[in-house]
Amino acid sequence: MRTLKNIILFVVIVAISFPVTSLACTTILVGKDLTADGAVLHGHNEDMGFTAVGRIVPMKEASYDKKDKLAVPYVTIPQSRKTYNYWGCGNALGATGLGTVQESRPYDWVLVGMNQWGVTMSCNWMYSKEESLPEKGIRRYAIRQLILERCKTAREAVKLIAGFIDKYGQADWSGLDYCLADPKEAWIVETTTKNWVAKRVKDNEFIVIANRFVIGEDYDMSSKDLIAYAVKMGWYDRKKDGKFSFKKVYGRPDRMNSPYDVDRENRASELLEGKQGVMTPEDLFQVLMDRYEGTDKFRKPISDMEHWEAVTDKLGIPRPINTNLCQSSTVAQLRSGLPVEMGSVMWYAMATAGYSGYFPVYAGATIIPDEFQNVNSAYSPSSAWWTFRILQKVADSKYDELYPYLKAYWTGRHGSVVARTGEIEARVKGLMAKGKKAEAVDLLNKFTYSQAKSALQEARFQLSTVQRKTGNISIW
Repeated sequence: MRTLKNIILFVVIVAISFPVTSLACTTILVGKDLTADGAVLHGHNEDMGFTAVGRIVPMKEASYDKKDKLAVPYVTIPQSRKTYNYWGCGNALGATGLGTVQESRPYDWVLVGMNQWGVTMSCNWMYSKEESLPEKGIRRYAIRQLILERCKTAREAVKLIAGFIDKYGQADWSGLDYCLADPKEAWIVETTTKNWVAKRVKDNEFIVIANRFVIGEDYDMSSKDLIAYAVKMGWYDRKKDGKFSFKKVYGRPDRMNSPYDVDRENRASELLEGKQGVMTPEDLFQVLMDRYEGTDKFRKPISDMEHWEAVTDKLGIPRPINTNLCQSSTVAQLRSGLPVEMGSVMWYAMATAGYSGYFPVYAGATIIPDEFQNVNSAYSPSSAWWTFRILQKVADSKYDELYPYLKAYWTGRHGSVVARTGEIEARVKGLMAKGKKAEAVDLLNKFTYSQAKSALQEARFQLSTVQRKTGNISIW
């Protein structure tokens, strides 16, 4: 009879051995010279799956003894003397979705986030030629959370990722793209089991990332044995292949030109073209809500079907940026000319973008309504995530009528949110200038809390509205 450990290992191996259904997120990084206010922008749809129950939690700073150790999946590392406040967005306990097997371990839930220094992090699954190593090395979830706990800048996060992979290797899956930003710059770190490359996003460029490697010859940092390992494996010949390109050498050939990825990248670039120098968070909202509206690629959502590649290929339909796979959608607006507590704000939408409104979550804030923090993934009427997900499911049953209505409603509501945000930020800036930081932070806390609460109240009202329109009052 198998032990519990062997069963869990078997499930993990199965989960990572069939990658056809595990393509996911879309990320946009925008350099500060392309934005209207000089902010670095970091947009991301976290596509974990329709039943991947999510949460957003404020994590508090802590201090430790220099001799303390920290156990994370699957290694024990030195504990940091101090960790920072951060917003962690990710899986509720027991959630099922992309690459998860109802995990409940510490350091195994964070997917997206922003810390008190305005450092933001998101990830995209990738496909490399390197072998996947189940439970050998440090797990990607741990790296994500440790970035938020330990890094004051995106560049520090690059070095942290590199150090972990160099020392331990990356467990479970052989390709991941870490997307990082702070109020001054953005970085991409593309990783395999044992190797990595890092590229700084230029101030005058934007990059769209789906689920194929994007770094070619133009990387700024790399693992020491990157090229030597490729030569050893027979993937790269210095004489025949010319200049080394990471994506060409390490990327799995069958994954590098899939329309599932290429179409999303091209669509996002098309929507942002011509907006260089004047980009705003709202421009990224529109990209992250896009379903190819107005083109011949547009398709209505398929009831009870997730847009993994196996489904889209079988049905011959394009994979849009916005789907029911989405656990959360975020756009970080990172402004260097303001106190970081207010200058760094993560606009957050729970579940599928377009069915929920983006509300501001500030780097200096540390509270949010309990409904957004539900630890347990089981259905609860008090859960914000379940409210937004059911709203999406019910509205999709009469998509032609209800999705345009909801999208217009949330977009219209956003104008008043932005106006209120401007008022609050002016007050916070004034308090900071007078040295009244505690009062300023208290104001940010109250505003973040109230905006989240208001979004949930509106969602509950809209859910009751669409249930009346459809006659669908079932929980699921």
